Amino acid sequence: MTQFRHIKATLAVAAVAALGVLGFAAPASAAPTIPDPAPTGSITVHKLLNPTGDLVEGNGLEDPNAPGTPLAGVEFLVQPIDGVDLRTTAGWQTAGEYADDPSSIPAGDLGAIVRGTTTAPDGEYTFDDLTIGAYLVTENLTAAQIAEGITPAAPFVVTVPITHPTDLDTWVYDVHVYPKNLQTTPDKTVDDGPGTTYQVGDLIDWTISAPVPSQETGFYAFKDPLVEHLVIPAPVADNVVVTLNDVALAAADYTFSYDSTTDNTLIVTLNQSGLDKVNAVVGTGQEIALTLTTEVVSLPDDGRLQNTGAVFPNEGFDINEPGVPTPEVESKFGEIVITKQDASTSELLAGAEFRVFASEADAKAYAADPTGSAGLPLSNSEGDSIFVTGTDGTATIFGLRASNWQDGAELTDPADFQNYWVLETKAPAGYELSTAPLGPITVSYDSAAPTELPVGTLTVPNVEKGTLPFTGGTLAAGLFYAVGGLILVGGVLLLINARRRRVRA
Repeated sequence: MTQFRHIKATLAVAAVAALGVLGFAAPASAAPTIPDPAPTGSITVHKLLNPTGDLVEGNGLEDPNAPGTPLAGVEFLVQPIDGVDLRTTAGWQTAGEYADDPSSIPAGDLGAIVRGTTTAPDGEYTFDDLTIGAYLVTENLTAAQIAEGITPAAPFVVTVPITHPTDLDTWVYDVHVYPKNLQTTPDKTVDDGPGTTYQVGDLIDWTISAPVPSQETGFYAFKDPLVEHLVIPAPVADNVVVTLNDVALAAADYTFSYDSTTDNTLIVTLNQSGLDKVNAVVGTGQEIALTLTTEVVSLPDDGRLQNTGAVFPNEGFDINEPGVPTPEVESKFGEIVITKQDASTSELLAGAEFRVFASEADAKAYAADPTGSAGLPLSNSEGDSIFVTGTDGTATIFGLRASNWQDGAELTDPADFQNYWVLETKAPAGYELSTAPLGPITVSYDSAAPTELPVGTLTVPNVEKGTLPFTGGTLAAGLFYAVGGLILVGGVLLLINARRRRVRA
């Protein structure tokens, strides 16, 4: 990390010059000696947002034509740097070294902080009554300003006075600086639509995107701290893609770090070759994006998988800080509650078994060929795929993606819903089996209660088995003896009648 901070600080100096902040220049040899006692001077900060066109290095003079939109409400901190005597050559050399790398200034050499905030309508603030010397100027954005996508200018060093840029024998005691800000508005999207995400174990794609900077940058990174319910499957390199204007960058254009066992955070940083590609299209409105593929390994009780990423569009950001955050996006999961009851009495029935499917076609395919379609039933959050009603007559299937919430937004057209179908695979004792798939079942997200678990319900009435004619050995023997008895009785009666007829004759 120390190496990273050193690289970042070095890049920051280059960015300051590129964005038109006052460039440091040693005094001309012909310049007169600074008088003693010397007059006091000032530093006027002109804060401008999103400059366009070719920027030139600041020279300390006021420039009414400096590009950009004035930005009020930005605080700057000015600190004198002790040990820099501008009446000596050594002092100017030290000031120059500090200007090249402000992070090299010993903390003990920095004096008391003077604060000032730019005001409307010109976005300016003047630090008056400054004694001769070198000063560190640091921009101090608030969390709200960073959340709005405003990126800070890197710290820079200003001397009071400086040599006039054209009248080389003249000192300029009232110095004007133009630290530029860029405003980045990153976005975050999620892809959990049909065909990809139904249950725990499925994959979800998340994308962080932002317009490329309007000016060249020496640092660019993405950061995505994942919730514990998501992991990036191995190999991670296969599930991380950076694109520029929808064209994938080469793997050599960026590096990444990720460890699911520690903080579960993905950091992707552009290498120099990647920065070169971005800087080649600055100001064009093209988009740079990171897409990462995650696996759902578990679910919170409310079924909400939330994700917020961040971008770090220039060297003014520390990767250990929040960066410019994206909006939060969610993938939502819920449950189906099946109630099994007697069709006539509404008595709740235990022991019915069900399986759940992503479509009616899948349910029918499984009913026709359970062995060949063994991969079609969906599972709950625990990995179970068979759901049995308990003594209360219900079976709950928790862990199915919400039907009317997809790709981070609520769906309004029922034709677009991801509904579900269930198939009864075993009926309660004494009841007929429901052979046709049951559905569609909508696991409904309620926009009036956005934090509530999406739920779908299904009531399945069962018909008792009817009474069939008896069959089997016991019944057959009884019938045989009964019929035999009737035959014997009939024979006796016939014999008696015959004898009577002979007597009469």
